[in-house]
Amino acid sequence: MKKVIVFILFGILFFLSVLLYIIYDSKGYYYGIGCGFCNENMPYGLTPKINFDYPQNFVLLNEDGFELTGGGFRYKKSSFKIKKFLSYGYNDTSIIAKCTDSLDNVKYLVSYETGNKSEKGNPAISFKDIDNSQYIQIKESYQWVDVDEEKANVTRLMKFIFLVGALFSLLFIVRKFIKSKNPKATELPREDKEKRGN
Repeated sequence: MKKVIVFILFGILFFLSVLLYIIYDSKGYYYGIGCGFCNENMPYGLTPKINFDYPQNFVLLNEDGFELTGGGFRYKKSSFKIKKFLSYGYNDTSIIAKCTDSLDNVKYLVSYETGNKSEKGNPAISFKDIDNSQYIQIKESYQWVDVDEEKANVTRLMKFIFLVGALFSLLFIVRKFIKSKNPKATELPREDKEKRGN
């Protein structure tokens, strides 16, 4: 009976670890950690990515895998160079970036189609300035994500912990299952026991 209870407890641990891993995996997508078990989509095939090398920085990759915006970027229709990426908003057809300039003033950039095509044949985009009044008028039509390096690090750590928990509990369950099917598999033959005893 005790073995059955232990088996059930590890089964519960496995399913909880998998569930929490999937939750943090999906959450991590928006922080730029990547997502293995979700199907998140952003307009124009953009992908958030955070570089964990010091100093950490956040970028948006285009569908060809190249950096489209992030710290250090400046655009033809922009009056400043991005110093820090603060947050971004997205809907089905557009992206807004909230960032700072070299003087730490908060600035806003909105995506627009350039008229060119990406390597995959889809519309290429760039960014242009919008002022605060324009931002206030349209911000409610976007879903917003704060670029928080601390949350990204915590999410990354939690993904690792729950992955280890799932693998450990699964290994325990498989081991117990094999032993229950073949209880003699782990026992040494009598001759080997006698040899080890000598």
